[in-house]
Amino acid sequence: MFKYLKVRITFYSNSLVLLCTISMLSSNIAGAQTIKKDSLTQQIKLIKSTSNFEKNKDYIDLLYELGREIRFYNLDSLLLISNKTISLSKAINYPHGEIKGLINQGSFYLETGKQDQALESFLNAHEKALQIEDLELILIAKNLLAMEYEYKQDYAKALNENLKGIELAKKNKEYNWLSTFYVNTSNLYKIQQEYKPAILYLTKAKELSKKGVDDRTTAVTLAYLTSTYIETGDLKNASINIEQCISILENLDLPEWKKFSYELKGSIYLKEEQYTKALSWFLKSKRIHDEIEQTRYKIPLYTGISKAYMGLKNNVLAEKYGLKSLELGKDLNILDGQEENLKLLYTLKKITNNPIEALTYLEAFKNVSDSIYKNKNELELRILKSNLEFDQEKELYLIENDKKITQQKYYFYGALLIILAFLVIIFILKRNSKIQEELYQKLTIKTTELKKKEKHLINSDNTKSKLFSIIAHDLKGPINSFKSLFNLVNSGEISTKDFMNFTPEMGEDIDSISFTLNNLLSWGQTQMDGMVTKLEVTNIHSLVNENIALLSKTGTQKSILIVSEVDNNINTWSDKNQIGIVIRNLISNALKFTPENGSITIGASEKEKFWEIWVKDTGIGLSKDAREKIFSKNETFTTYGTNNEKGTGLGLVLCKEMVENNDGAIWCDSTLNEGTCFYFSAPKFEADILKT
Repeated sequence: MFKYLKVRITFYSNSLVLLCTISMLSSNIAGAQTIKKDSLTQQIKLIKSTSNFEKNKDYIDLLYELGREIRFYNLDSLLLISNKTISLSKAINYPHGEIKGLINQGSFYLETGKQDQALESFLNAHEKALQIEDLELILIAKNLLAMEYEYKQDYAKALNENLKGIELAKKNKEYNWLSTFYVNTSNLYKIQQEYKPAILYLTKAKELSKKGVDDRTTAVTLAYLTSTYIETGDLKNASINIEQCISILENLDLPEWKKFSYELKGSIYLKEEQYTKALSWFLKSKRIHDEIEQTRYKIPLYTGISKAYMGLKNNVLAEKYGLKSLELGKDLNILDGQEENLKLLYTLKKITNNPIEALTYLEAFKNVSDSIYKNKNELELRILKSNLEFDQEKELYLIENDKKITQQKYYFYGALLIILAFLVIIFILKRNSKIQEELYQKLTIKTTELKKKEKHLINSDNTKSKLFSIIAHDLKGPINSFKSLFNLVNSGEISTKDFMNFTPEMGEDIDSISFTLNNLLSWGQTQMDGMVTKLEVTNIHSLVNENIALLSKTGTQKSILIVSEVDNNINTWSDKNQIGIVIRNLISNALKFTPENGSITIGASEKEKFWEIWVKDTGIGLSKDAREKIFSKNETFTTYGTNNEKGTGLGLVLCKEMVENNDGAIWCDSTLNEGTCFYFSAPKFEADILKT
């Protein structure tokens, strides 16, 4: 129906077109229209009753206002009205009206995901607004232009437009607009996960409420503050701000912001794992969404609903909303929305044991993530951010300077006399304190050296004691068994044939002794300050495969499946030998505590600045008490494996020290009778490292 009406504009009178448009509005959005929308419609009808109404500038302005009011309810009518506004304005050479029509036209393209067309409309509007020097229209166009650049992930240009908007709003004391551009700028920093400057700008926007900023702008600021605090994990401040936000919005006719505030409330409960309450707020937001044509913003809503259902173990509905959100992200070409939902669907398929579908979603997730990474304009944003930080410092300096000038008017002469008196006293005291300071520094250095030597001696003594204890307990027994067995052969008490029956068991004991000695020597080196960490490009894929091959015999004996999911392009900047020892110990431990017919999986996850490598088994698990002891240097903790395998208790302590030597961390998750997963991190290898 809408397509037909737009074509008929060329052939029928403007009166007929507008009459049809108003008729559509009343039928499609009557339930959602406010008093203002009804008033606009009545004013349009009144002007229509006059002659030559299409040349009336008030009529064109009313069309623009009506378009702004219906943009969330009827996008087809918005496009129809915007095109009408542009054509009428051109006919009477009314640039203000043409700019307003372009603004509504761009809003239509923005909401329907037609990014290039939206950008063209906003650029055109901005250029024309500058030509006629209309401040309000310049600020509107600049705000929408910055928003469009943000949607296109051209963050440098978005930041540039927002900074110009801040400068213009400050100069003209347009505090509502200043608050808006502060919020927009904070959002750009939040996208880059730079939360400190994001919160700084939002706080500045919130403080503008003291200068008469309207309730709508204040509510929007509180909403974005909440969103940022959620991302930083500060749920306390998030809850405080969202309560204030919702309280303001309940008294305003702003459904598009009400639904967003409800989603934020739901997101807080989601973070707190209160899934029933989270779902309640998400569904409350959805009821408003169902009345509004804001397709773009349904993506995070459906994602939140999906997560809530997944938390409630309702995987069917979780998948349903995850797929709906993913489909919208594809339709509007919003990569961030696609990325989160692909990861969500991958997790769901893993939970429901659908490995093939899970792999499909995982591959799609990787492709989208790669695309997002390539589109980031981080370098250009960093340059602009440096300029911005300079401006911030300059602004702070000017503020402090004004305060000092004011204070000097009242206290200058009195302060000068006091300062002169203090200078005399300070000169005397400083001369005496300088001698004391030099003596104190010498004493401090000597004390530090003595403590360091004392600690080294204590550690060396403890290391020696522990080494002898382990050698006596874990190595003496097997070696004595070998000696006794050879004596029996030499004395003829057992035959060579009988001796050969013991060789498999002897081989296992020798492997165990070799592994134990390797750990003892490596650990002893770390304790005696004798091990040097040599950083180099270390391929985790190769290390994992080498150690799987080394330990495959043990795995075969216990019928344990060892699987590597580590890609061959995972490189860390670390000591290859030390990381190899860590991987070997973790796989060995997993073999030790995994019953027959179990499985062990080794994988890696990419983080911002490091790789997270994990070894997961289906073994007997660890108790809470055991998890607290396994990495402790102060006590040796060891238990027998599922086939009575014995260890020194040093393996995990050694792993911890070596991982920390390589600027990483190690930890574990475990559930009794279900399995254990050990994680450790290692810095990523970046090409820039070799240049330093």
